[in-house]
Parts: sequence; structure tokens; C-alpha cells
Amino acid sequence: MSEPSYRSESTPPATESGDREDHDDHGDHGDRPPPRKRQRVRLSCLECRRRKLSCDRELPCSRCLQSGTADRCEYETRPGLAPPNKLGLSQSALTGFDSRLSLPGTAGDLLLHRKDAREAERIRRLELEVAQLKGMLAKQISASVDGSTVVDQSPASIEKPETGPELEILLPSCLQVKDPGADKEVRFYRGQEFKNRYFGPHSAFIAFIELTGLCPFMKETSVEWLQPLHVHNKKDRKKRAEDREAKFRQPDPVLEVLLPSKDETDAFVSIYLDQFEQIHRIIHIPSFRRAYAKFWDPAEPRSAASTALILSILGVACCLNSQLPQKFDKMVSNTHSNAVKWIEAVDEWQNRQSQKHRRLIHYQIACLVYLAKKINTIKKKRFWKGAGAMSQDAISVALHRDPTLLNNKMSPFTQEMRRRIWATIQSYDIQAAFDFCLPTIHGTLSYDVEPPRNIDDEEFDEDSEELPPSKPTTEYTFTSYQHLSRQSLPLRLQLSKVLNAGVGELDYDQVIRYTNEINQEIDSLPSWDVNEGGDGEVAKKPLLAYTLLHIELRQYIIPLHQPFLRLRKTHSRYQYSEIIYYNAARDMVLLLDKIGQQGIRTLNFMREDSLTLAINLCSVTMLQPRGSTNMIMINSQHTLQLLEKCLGMKEDRMLRCGNNEPWSYSIMCAAAGLLETHLGTKTAEVAKAAAAERFISLHYKLLACQDPPVSSQQSQLSGGEQQQLGGNSKTTPSRTGTPFQHPPSSLTEMFNRSKSVTPFPSGSQGGGGIPLGSTPGALFGGGTTGQTVEVPGTPWWLPNSGDPSAVSQMQLPCPTEFTLESLGLNLNELWGADQFENWDGSWGGE
Repeated sequence: MSEPSYRSESTPPATESGDREDHDDHGDHGDRPPPRKRQRVRLSCLECRRRKLSCDRELPCSRCLQSGTADRCEYETRPGLAPPNKLGLSQSALTGFDSRLSLPGTAGDLLLHRKDAREAERIRRLELEVAQLKGMLAKQISASVDGSTVVDQSPASIEKPETGPELEILLPSCLQVKDPGADKEVRFYRGQEFKNRYFGPHSAFIAFIELTGLCPFMKETSVEWLQPLHVHNKKDRKKRAEDREAKFRQPDPVLEVLLPSKDETDAFVSIYLDQFEQIHRIIHIPSFRRAYAKFWDPAEPRSAASTALILSILGVACCLNSQLPQKFDKMVSNTHSNAVKWIEAVDEWQNRQSQKHRRLIHYQIACLVYLAKKINTIKKKRFWKGAGAMSQDAISVALHRDPTLLNNKMSPFTQEMRRRIWATIQSYDIQAAFDFCLPTIHGTLSYDVEPPRNIDDEEFDEDSEELPPSKPTTEYTFTSYQHLSRQSLPLRLQLSKVLNAGVGELDYDQVIRYTNEINQEIDSLPSWDVNEGGDGEVAKKPLLAYTLLHIELRQYIIPLHQPFLRLRKTHSRYQYSEIIYYNAARDMVLLLDKIGQQGIRTLNFMREDSLTLAINLCSVTMLQPRGSTNMIMINSQHTLQLLEKCLGMKEDRMLRCGNNEPWSYSIMCAAAGLLETHLGTKTAEVAKAAAAERFISLHYKLLACQDPPVSSQQSQLSGGEQQQLGGNSKTTPSRTGTPFQHPPSSLTEMFNRSKSVTPFPSGSQGGGGIPLGSTPGALFGGGTTGQTVEVPGTPWWLPNSGDPSAVSQMQLPCPTEFTLESLGLNLNELWGADQFENWDGSWGGE
């Protein structure tokens, strides 16, 4: 085979004989220089010459095709020769080859040669494209195996040739790369509804999916090799699903026993729907009512999950019933004891459930159980960890991702309920982080889920094909709180991060800036008609959502400005901190008192604002010098009224729940007495007496509600003592053997009783406890004998309180010997000086 030549037809190659003839014609060789030696044309391509490899002298050559460098395959040109065309080189080479052979032919033969040339060119172009695709695919597979990072060379980023569909046939199915843009769903999400799992982008599961061809390869191997050998045992998924469904519908005898009567359950369910579902949207009210009606139908099966849901609702609402007085066992009410039993039973049932096959009702139960624990103050030191665990559980099922991006098969009802459950869990965690001053998991979390729509439950149900559009924020719905709370979420997360980082890193300009941003968020909140009732079965309470939206923003003002209160004495610049601090605490107390006037006790049980706000008001007021004419001291009498409102909220909660926590109430009583001493309205002795009298009177009310009642065994007292203790009073022996006066038979009798005596009557000395004849001031170190104090009575919003002006003058009888041992308390542990020496930051209990 002759080598192809790239010479021009106008310059034929010279021959050796021609050279000799030229030399001979010229005669003498000495007169001319010797002839220049002719250089031979290098026929290998430049790339093969560089790599010192043999070349087949094609365009592109086989070496360049194999190495994936076909675009660099070029040949050397000589001066005077036409440079080869990269795109049409093969055609010109064939043309030159035909002309060199000088084959005679007709016009038809010439057309045949041209057609063959075009076909050869098309074949070579296709071979070049196939070689490029093979090289890119080999690089992608090697990068997936060794984990290296390569530039994105996916088929979507490469210009597809005209023969693309034909090329797919050349690759096996396990090596074909799927276009990632074809699937719009989130790649890290697997499952449907609430039975799913969310994986991060670098998890092992995602690494398996990213390994090109692994899943098809395993599937083909299973079909071709394992099934014929009967090694592959396919699960009967349909039967397993039927078994799970049958197990889910079975009742739980342990939970069934704890259910109260239908009438009592109906009352508690009404309280929950009326006071809690307008804040935390946990259940869908219309669908719940239908399920609740079937729950009491004997012909309908009663699943264990539905029973657990009802018990968790009872645990939330049982202590908020309007009946007073309640029955107590020592310092714990019977309703609180029932709530503890229900919550513990549901907790045990939850721990036995599968973490893989869960439904909406399981997340609803988890949210209700956490809320019930917070209202009843059960294991309060675990609130922050419990809220964080719920957040982690929600993230693992992708509740933080927008449901429209997860699965196209998810119903609109499920999408909206996922948004509501996520908003509830998020509010739990952020508030727990603020209360404990600890970080929140949501501070560093990236989420794209939309807030719940501002719509009522009657506008959609399980069969809805499309959700209604969200209403404007000026129109109140049951979901308005969750919808509007999302607006201030970025600011609250930023403030949580700032406060946890330490206020020492904040300068005063930043504090002012954050305060202004909080006020802007507050000003942007809508003002609804607080008298709006609605036409539904549950009356709308806009004031409840309005109050909580304001409080969850104002609460951040207090810790922001607290470090600068004491700097007021050194620089007048910080006077703004005193005023904004005082105003924030005052406004929150007034908001809570306003909803208390409407009989809404939801926030009083959900939060500990009555304690913290009372301490804050006392702190900022006591920093002012006595006799000062600034705004805080001018409003000192108003501050004392605010403290009375806080004490009234705490008393109401203890009379309904008890929960064996007298620490917070005793601290509030002492703080009020300390402030009165600072203001000069009372001497130190009288203030101490008033604090002790208030504390003791509350526990007398608890003692009057004991179930079973305290024994009415008569004691031998002198006539003078009986007369001094008040007429027909009964006495009961204490654990120390000394009799003490039995309180009135009911709270109404106690509240309506009016008398003017010293808090601790004088008389003979008793064994143990407070000695007779001492004044209240002697309880903490002596005082003047015979002083009388006015004890604030029951707050106006308690039943049977009578005239509010007369309530403040009511006096409660005091025993010959007072001891709280019958209630399981120790005064020295509550009020002793060593109580706070080793204080760990908790208020007692677990």
C-alpha cells in the first residue's frame, strides 16, 4: 500500500535521475555549491511523534482515538503544500489518492467515489463521537469508585449529537447515567406521608445511589443468578402491611382502663379545643370530631393510638377546669395525679411503637404529651432535651423540608398537617432554649418549609384535592398564631444565638438595634377584634394569639438590657435600658392579666411568666434610690399592683394543680415583701410578717381541700384557747402531737370570713413549730409582738371571691402551732438562708 501524499498537483516530486541530469547539463561541478539534500516528509501525526509511538497515518489515527485525544491529531505540512483541513482531511486525502492513481473512469464512477468519500467521512465522525463519550464515561466511573472530584461532565452539560438515541443502545443498562434534572423530588427523601426517612447529602445511603449502575447491576444479578438458585427470598410486602394495619387497629387494655367517663372526657376535650388549638395546631378539628364520635361507638373498633390521643388531650386540659376547690392529696391535686398517670401510660405505649412505620397520629401524640408535661410541670429539667429530641425526630422525617418538593403523591391534607406539626415542634424548642438559656437546634438548621396557611379547619379535609389560598393576616383564623409567628422567627433565632454567646460580646449599639427590630416586629402584628366569637362550635379567641405573639417578642428585651441596668449609676446613657426593661415587664403582666379576666388560663399554665416578671419588676425598681422622682419610682404603687397580679396567677395555678412546687411561690412572696421594705411602705418586720402570712394562707387553702379530709378528732384545749382560735373551730393533732386548728370546711367560708387578729395569736408555748405568742416577724428572727397585717385575699378571678375591695381585707385563721409536715414540706428548706448557697439554678423537683 502506497503512502498518501499531501503534495500539490502543480509541483510534482523530484526524482534522483532528474537531479543527476541537471548536474550533467551544467557541466563542471566545482563552479557551483553542492546540491541541498531533500528532506523527507514525516508521515506520522504530531501527537504520535511526540509520544514516540507508531502511527497508522489515519485522521484521526487509532492511537489518538484510544487515548481520547482525537482533537489533537494533526500532520506536518511543507512549504508550498496546501495545509490539511481538520474537518475534511479524510476527503481530501482520498481525492489525492485517486488522482495519484490516475484511474480512468466515467462520470458515474466519479459520483460513486464522491459518495464513498462522504460515507467514510460520516463513519469517521461517528467513531470520533463514540470515542469521546467512552472516554468521558470511563472518567466518571473511575471518579465514583475512588471518590475523587471531577468537573461535571454529565450528558446534560454536553451537546448531544444528532445520533444520540442510537448511542444509548451501545451501553448496558447498568452503565446508563440517569439525568438528575428529570426527577424534581428531593433525592435525600425516601417514603411517603409520615412513613419516611430523610438522609443528608453525604450519608452512606446517598453514596450507594450515586454509585452509577449499582442498583441495576444488583437487580440484574438477582434475576439472573439468585432467583434460579432459590437464594432470593422476596418479602411479601402486602401481607406485612396487612398485619401492621391489623395490629394498629387493636385496642390496648392498659390504656382503656385509664379512660374516665364520657361526660368527664367531653368536658376536658372541649377545654382543650377551646384554649389550646388556637395556638398549637396539633389536630384537625373536624376530622378529630368525626373520629371522636366513632371512639365512643361500641360498634366501632377502638385502636390503641386513638385511646392514647384522647388520654394525652386529657393530660393537657384536666387542670384547667373551672371547678374550685379541687381535692388535694397533700400539695398535689387529684387532677394533677390523674394527669401524671395518663402521661406515663402514654409514654410507655409510645416507647413500644415502631419508629419506622409511623403515622400522623403518632406525631400528634408526641406533641400533646410534651405539652401536657409542661402544663403539669412533670420533669421540667428535661423540657429542653425533650424539645430537642422532638426536633431531631422531625428533621429525620424531613418535616423541615417543603412537602411539595418531597413527594408528588402526598395529599394536600398531609402537606398542611406536616407544616403545622413542624411549626408546633419548632415553637417548643425555641421557647425551651429561651427558658433554659441554651442553644436551639433550629439556629443552624436550613429549612425551606412554608408556614401553615392562614385558613380554618373547615376549609379543607382529608379528601381535598387542593388547599384553599391563605387569608390575609388581618383576618383571624385558628392558624393565625402559627402563620404570623413565622414572620419573626429569623429575628428570634438570631437573638437566641446572641444571648447564648454571652452578653459580654454585645455592645450597647447592638442592643439598641435589636430592640428596635423587636419593636418593628411588634408594630407589624395585626390588631384583631378581641370580641370576635365566630360561628363554629369553638369560639375564636383572637386575644390569646395576640397576647402570645407579643410576649414571645417582648421577652427578649429583658435579657438584652439586664446587664446594663447597674451601669445606669455610672452613665446616664443607660437610662434607656431601665425604662425599656420596666415597660417590657409591665406590658407582659398587663397582657396576661387581660386574658385572665376572660377566663383564659392557657398561658399561665404553659409558661412561667408570673414568676420571672415579678422578679424583673422588683429588680429594676430596687435599683432606684429611695425618694427618686424618675418614672419607675413614681409608678411604684402601680408596680405593687402588678406584683399582686403575678401572685394571683401563681395562686390560681397552685390551687388547680399544686404539683408539689412551693418554691416559686415562696420566692415571689419574699420578693414582694423586700420591695415593700425598699419603698418604705412597710417596715422590715411587717413585710416579713406579710410574706409569711401570704405563704401560710395559701397552704391553709390547700389543707382545706385535702382528700381524704384531715381527721376532726377533738383536742383538749382550754376555753380561752378555743375562744381565741375562733368559736367552733376544730382541731387536729399534727405529727408532732400538738393540735392545730382545722381550716374552714370550704374555700368560700374561708374567703368570706372577716376578722382582725394578729397573724399568730399569743398563748401558751406549743411543742415544736412556731412558738405561741410570737409575731410573724419572729418566724425569721424575731419582731415586735402584737403587730397586725393585712393579707391579700383571693384574686378577683377566683370563684366566690365576692367584692374585690373586701377581699384584700380578709384574714385567715392561724393555728396554735403551724407546721407544713402534714403537706410534706419543711419551712427551713424553703425559707432557710442556706437554701441558695449551693443553688444549682433549679427551683426544685426533677
